[in-house]
Amino acid sequence: MTNRLGELLVRSRRISLEQLKAAQDTQKKDGVSLGYALAKMGFISDQEITDFLSQQYRVQSINLEEFEIDEDVLRLVNQDVCLRHKIIPVSRAGSTLIVAMADPSNLHAIDDIKFLTGFNVEPVVASENAIVQAIEGAYAAPEISYDDIM
Repeated sequence: MTNRLGELLVRSRRISLEQLKAAQDTQKKDGVSLGYALAKMGFISDQEITDFLSQQYRVQSINLEEFEIDEDVLRLVNQDVCLRHKIIPVSRAGSTLIVAMADPSNLHAIDDIKFLTGFNVEPVVASENAIVQAIEGAYAAPEISYDDIM
């Protein structure tokens, strides 16, 4: 999606070609996604990218900060897979797993999740930064004190 996202943002006049090139340089240098580089450099906000992708791919967007993630669905996909694909499962409706994705066009990620869980996957879009924060929070080891063990 990286090149496609950049092209679409330039075509829609959300960013300039010069901004795209600068963000691509940062992307290569820092090993980050294009969307992350664009937002980090202040060319476009995370929310603008999320809204744009939601419109472009006709999928719902989700604000993970305001959404309570179902703990049962978190167990369906491990943290490493979530971080690799920049996704987090958020809920389930019957045989469909609703998955927040930074890139809703990532068919490889959708196929992986479908294979791992056996569920159909319905993507919703969220910012990459919000997804990473949600993963870190959701999969964090519970704090256990020594007194709890004794």
